[in-house]
Amino acid sequence: MPMSNSSTSTRPSRLQQILSAGRDHWDDPGYDSDSRQRFLRATQCKTPELGQRLYASENEERSFCNTCKSPACASCGHRATLQWQRERWCALPEGPYCVIAFTMPNTLWPFFAANPKLCRKLAVIAAQVIITYARVRHGVEAGVMPVVHTFNGKLEFNSHVHALVLARHPQRPDSSIFFDPDRLMRSWKRMLIGLLRAVFKAGCLRSQLSDVDVERLLLREETRNWWKAYVQGFDGKEHFLRYAGRYVRRPPIAQRRLVEVAKGLVRFWYKDKRSHKREFVTCTTEEFIDRWAQHIPKRYRHSVRYFGLLAPRRWRQINAAVFALAGAKQRPRPKSCPWAVSVERLSGRNPLIDSTGKEMKFIKHLSPTPVGIR
Repeated sequence: MPMSNSSTSTRPSRLQQILSAGRDHWDDPGYDSDSRQRFLRATQCKTPELGQRLYASENEERSFCNTCKSPACASCGHRATLQWQRERWCALPEGPYCVIAFTMPNTLWPFFAANPKLCRKLAVIAAQVIITYARVRHGVEAGVMPVVHTFNGKLEFNSHVHALVLARHPQRPDSSIFFDPDRLMRSWKRMLIGLLRAVFKAGCLRSQLSDVDVERLLLREETRNWWKAYVQGFDGKEHFLRYAGRYVRRPPIAQRRLVEVAKGLVRFWYKDKRSHKREFVTCTTEEFIDRWAQHIPKRYRHSVRYFGLLAPRRWRQINAAVFALAGAKQRPRPKSCPWAVSVERLSGRNPLIDSTGKEMKFIKHLSPTPVGIR
């Protein structure tokens, strides 16, 4: 029986359509280099430009295009999120956890948007506040996994921190300690304003405001009391992992929120937290790409960090004892889920089974095909 040849092809996603439509805007040497590189990879995802893999059975051949693994790609981000959640699920013990959220006034957001190095300090400050509170108020050591969020539903810059806290009461290992949100908020505000004022006095704070306006703003925000810190307790870790996974590996907007991409405009919806209703935003392709680019993590920068008991070196020393106190068994790090299994879970069909039901085996890699030679 002659062998038949087939090749998988996928339609461009809406995010890829946006990048293609605005390529003259972002594919320029003057644009942010990290965002440019990630956008380029995302446009090539599942195309011959990244190469292909050839599989074959006795009756059929199929070639599959490689994926980009870019943080700007929705499909690759989804797969990376699932893997991260599985790894954290196995690494953390069962038991009570706290989730603490630190916010700031919207007047301070532009400072952190214009100063990425300061934005990376937010996770450190949040962890210091939590660890110091647990040590001073309760005499215990805490493990903190902070995640910095930089966007809201409209893709505007909105810097805040969500942190998973592992802190058990010494007399009651099955319960977490109490965190006072007001005390946490005051410490968070004092350290954050102190950081901004120190950088401003050193002449290193980038801002479109005048020096007089910056100092007046920092002094005013230091005395205002409407900063918020939210504390919520959970019996397990799954809630935080599901929530944080949307921010640590995926693009800042999901494909399903894109309503229309046409005529140089992008229309998408978001859920208003006050009215709990869907609201719509329409912006140009270039504006959408710029909003998107400011939330892409920089190269070699970790989107999740670990402090205190959860710091990598410390955790390797004590994780066995923590699992033993929790009465749980340590789990090995899960292997990456094979891509064919992932596709089968989503579509219900294994791509490596040919039309006659035979399993196809890997044959070889195919070289990338440059644009214009397909």
